[in-house]
Amino acid sequence: MELWQEWLGLLLRWIHVIAAITWIGDSLLFMWIDRNLRDDPQRKEGVTGVTWMIHGGGYYTLEKRLLEPGKLPPYLRWFWLEATTTWISGFLLVIVVYYMSAGAMMVDPAVSKISTVAAVHLGIFLLPVAWLIYDGLWRTPLRHHTLIAVAISFALFMGVTWGLLHLLSPRAAYLHLGAMLASLMAFNVWVHILPPQRKMYQAAKEGREVDYGLGKHAKARSTQNTYMTFPVIFLMLSNHFPSIYGNPYNWALVGLLFIFGASLRHLMLVGYNEGKWTAAAAVISLAVSVWLTIAPAAPPTTAVTTKIKFSEVRVIVAKRCNECHSQHPTQPGFAAAGGGVMMDTPEQIKALAPRILVRAVEQKTMPLANMTDMPDKEREILGEWIRGGAPIQ
Repeated sequence: MELWQEWLGLLLRWIHVIAAITWIGDSLLFMWIDRNLRDDPQRKEGVTGVTWMIHGGGYYTLEKRLLEPGKLPPYLRWFWLEATTTWISGFLLVIVVYYMSAGAMMVDPAVSKISTVAAVHLGIFLLPVAWLIYDGLWRTPLRHHTLIAVAISFALFMGVTWGLLHLLSPRAAYLHLGAMLASLMAFNVWVHILPPQRKMYQAAKEGREVDYGLGKHAKARSTQNTYMTFPVIFLMLSNHFPSIYGNPYNWALVGLLFIFGASLRHLMLVGYNEGKWTAAAAVISLAVSVWLTIAPAAPPTTAVTTKIKFSEVRVIVAKRCNECHSQHPTQPGFAAAGGGVMMDTPEQIKALAPRILVRAVEQKTMPLANMTDMPDKEREILGEWIRGGAPIQ
């Protein structure tokens, strides 16, 4: 990645995170407010609920009112910029980090023989196609049978998960699953949340009767968004954790941690007394997820004798690793050693042996997207050398 790309990526990531925090915070706050509304003790006309909060040493009284014909306040705050900024900055970030370096980030020869062009097209077209399927499902009569529609939606999501993990590099697959869910959330805002509210506002402004059913529809899609929020955050952060996306059960981890995130959201807003089953689902899904990541990586209790000479290991490292992990990397776009990790000397390689065992041998997440085409035979040699004590003499 060129230096200007790194700077652009940094600025876009900064904007993306700030906008996402604002969007998520606003959504969860309004969900909390709706669940904590009480009858107005003053019985004010037009007030359907009230709640009180304290912050900064002051009390805040929040009233919920329905839009009434001809009775609009002088100013209304519309919540659309947060979602729009989050999605636009996120999509641009995917272009800069993944699509402009598709050969390194999107394609893994060990996963599939998909071309870089096809991988990029898959990533782009996934977003509108996923929206059409999701939105189509929730426009059918099944939307009145929430549990059935949720089950079908989750099954479709897991199907997409399985497909992407068999076409793209695991890291890219996880990121695009997050981008897909975030796009569903943003499209919900643009198609199902803002337009109904604008229709209601316009009717009230013109003194016409307001269709309050439009507000209920917008609220339903907003609620769906909040259930996707925590899974999206997990998928966006997952690229920093190869033990997750590089796990042999990476497809199952997506489903388990989706359940954990959605359960946690429900528990936060309804409380333990109303969410005992949700709490159980959260604990079980997280426990199984942790077990799946720890159990396969359990190290051998004793070292085994190895016949692998360090000279063989040195050749493999020079051929497969030093392009990126060197004081002077030769991989295009790498101005410095990847992640600050260097494997120039025998001592450096030996010190990194436990990390090499996990990343290159067990998880096979290094080289990144297998850009240097490391075969399994070489991974086996590295594994035997490390388990034999990683001798460098």
